[in-house]
Amino acid sequence: MLTYPSIESLLPRAENRYVLAMLTARRARQLTAGARPTVDSGTPNHVSLASEEIATGTVVYRYGKWDVVVPEHPLIIAAREAAEREARAKEEEERLEEQSRILRQTDRFSDDEVFSQAGITAEDASLIAERLIAQLEAEERRAAEEEEAANEEIEEEDEFFQDIAEPEIADESDLT
Repeated sequence: MLTYPSIESLLPRAENRYVLAMLTARRARQLTAGARPTVDSGTPNHVSLASEEIATGTVVYRYGKWDVVVPEHPLIIAAREAAEREARAKEEEERLEEQSRILRQTDRFSDDEVFSQAGITAEDASLIAERLIAQLEAEERRAAEEEEAANEEIEEEDEFFQDIAEPEIADESDLT
């Protein structure tokens, strides 16, 4: 047996061995091309991973359809978005650290010296600070809206996956 689960155990998931082999091969090519796996597995073999996905029902053969479309699992989407949020938070932290460093340097000088070196007045600096604060608040609101929209998408996809969780099984008459 070269794959786990075996072809025999996966036969109820497709019309025949040929269709099952084509489905497995197509999904393995998608995984090789960079598609995200729909199941957590430690196997480095894309064919075995594709077989595991078929066995769990996350990759389903649709009778009469030749093009295989595999939707991403909501947990995978959530993990990717969490990683993106962490990256944005890290960038924000680095930016704030840089601003803090600059502020510590400017604290060494009096305000008038700093403003005169930059070529602005204290009133201009106050206006710039107000605009910066308004921009940061707007970015925080957008991030909260994006997170809320992402949560709604995950809920919709959960409903979608619940609808397709049951695999379609062919009648014995369809196999001949």
